[in-house]
Amino acid sequence: MKYLFTICFCILTFQLAEAQVTEAQKIADEKKLKEQMSQRMDDEDIKMFKQHQIYLDKPAMSIEQLEYDKDQTPIKGKLSEDGMRIIMDGYTKKGRVKAVVMYADGERAEFTKSTCFIDPVIEL
Repeated sequence: MKYLFTICFCILTFQLAEAQVTEAQKIADEKKLKEQMSQRMDDEDIKMFKQHQIYLDKPAMSIEQLEYDKDQTPIKGKLSEDGMRIIMDGYTKKGRVKAVVMYADGERAEFTKSTCFIDPVIEL
């Protein structure tokens, strides 16, 4: 009986220690994943995508101007079918993008978007 109690105690202690190690590993893995997700894309990562997009507040009819804000280099772009996004071809992370669009309601708007608001187009 004395040995049975000792064996049960050892098994219970081992399982408890294993659970603590598993929990610590899980926390470390979650922290590592968050760290990886928070890292910004560098220029090589950006070039991996063929197209990038800027979301608009309301549907647009046309793009009158699309360029890098700093050096006024033109960017090739088009509207999505629903007019809610500007799709840019060959975008490289040079900084803010300036756009002039004509909305469906007749309003003409000029705005700039930083690289934080420019997303890659991921093909499905």
